[in-house]
Amino acid sequence: MRQILTKILLASALLVTANAGEKFSDLTKDYLNNNASVDVRKTIAKDPQTAIKILKILTEDSDSVVREYANNNLN
Repeated sequence: MRQILTKILLASALLVTANAGEKFSDLTKDYLNNNASVDVRKTIAKDPQTAIKILKILTEDSDSVVREYANNNLN
């Protein structure tokens, strides 16, 4: 039983690691510009697992703090 639990935990950790850097990748520029609040955009821009394509969109955001967070996260 202990080995099975260990294998499940290891498999879960591998899946999370494999998907790192692709968080929020299904969001659209339209959603980010027209529907997401500034607080939501700030949170997405600060998250180190946010997909690069989303960060690039956020570097052109109307809010300077969102742009700063996105630029910092890209570097």
